[in-house]
Amino acid sequence: MFKELFEEHLRRAGPPPADLSAGACRTYSSRICPLCHASRVEYPAESRARDAALRVFWEKLALNAPLAPLVLSPLGREYRTVSKRKMFPVKGEARPGLIDPGGEDRHRPVDVIACRIEPASHAAVYARLRESILSRSASPLVPVLRYVILKGNYSELVVILSVTRMDGAIVSAANTLSKALTSACPDVRGVMLHEDRSDGRYYLGTRSPASRGNVRKIYGETEIYQKFGGKGFLFPPLAFSQGNASLVDGLITEAGRMLNLSSGNDLYDLYCGYGLFTLTLGTHARRGTGIERTPESVDAAIRNAQRLGGTNTRFVRSDITAETLPRLISRAGPGDAVLLDPPRGGTAPGVIECIAARRPGRVVHMFCNVDIMGAEISRWRAAGYTPVRGVPFDMFPGTDETEVMVLFGPGPGKGSQGKRPKGMSSTR
Repeated sequence: MFKELFEEHLRRAGPPPADLSAGACRTYSSRICPLCHASRVEYPAESRARDAALRVFWEKLALNAPLAPLVLSPLGREYRTVSKRKMFPVKGEARPGLIDPGGEDRHRPVDVIACRIEPASHAAVYARLRESILSRSASPLVPVLRYVILKGNYSELVVILSVTRMDGAIVSAANTLSKALTSACPDVRGVMLHEDRSDGRYYLGTRSPASRGNVRKIYGETEIYQKFGGKGFLFPPLAFSQGNASLVDGLITEAGRMLNLSSGNDLYDLYCGYGLFTLTLGTHARRGTGIERTPESVDAAIRNAQRLGGTNTRFVRSDITAETLPRLISRAGPGDAVLLDPPRGGTAPGVIECIAARRPGRVVHMFCNVDIMGAEISRWRAAGYTPVRGVPFDMFPGTDETEVMVLFGPGPGKGSQGKRPKGMSSTR
């Protein structure tokens, strides 16, 4: 529903950008890239259309709670700190491209020269890769290379080569490719091989941590550095990280305002990743507990806590399900707070109900997929929690996606506005 509303408002947003003639948002065949809105409208007009569409969408949900104005991305273009290219077989060669989700042939690559929502450093790496992959020394990589993924901050990149198998010839070819990339692109500080024998649906392997393939360092750094909330974090490239680093401090600030933690509260941070919210917000609480299923993320969170002095925090590796959660949050009570930032598919059956059964005083649920908001919020209301207010964040400019943070408080039940958590106004 939101996508249709957004598209409707975008059609009235304004003229296309004036700088497309410079080559941005164009393919190697000189077509305008159709994959994002950056080729259709400038960011200020796009953000106004998104905010207007969100207001209509929120009203249709009938939540009886206010929605704050859209929090704009400090970088409306060239913001992505994570990007990827799928390798497509074309006339016996492997060519990097993006998949056109709306195209008639979903296996046909869109061979983008430069994407306006990716930094120029990403374009330079992909251009050099396109040249290098055609050389004879790279030939062992051609049949096994699935994806090329770039992750990092705005000055440093790690390149991940996702391959279906790994042997001596492939490692040697990756070494040669690495030398070409690092020589031409000084922002590349690390190159890694990631073996992935899965069905190819996920560009960093399967959803199951137990099924993750081998990882081999080819060159340089094996961790990525990001500074958020005034603290420096290190995490491996396979750990989840936000794709728009420019807006993460805004997420932390708003989550802290909603949770309003003190030395009398415990914080439970579900889907905690490498410890971002636990270590920036949990230090204000009596205790902070981060729960995450992927081993590389939990290991990074523990190391970050040791580096940052998070003595009142702990991290637990576990699936987050109706079977595991009661034990993990058994000490949670009315004075405590829960933050959950689940993946796009949302929470597993029973997770919301398990949290609500402990009756925490404040719950902050972050939605990176607004399409599931209605169903998830209905579950909260059925479990006795009501939305207090929502704050949308423009985490994904140029796309149809929006991040929405919603504060919930305990209330009488489904369909009722309920009581707001003590000390929390309904307006900003």
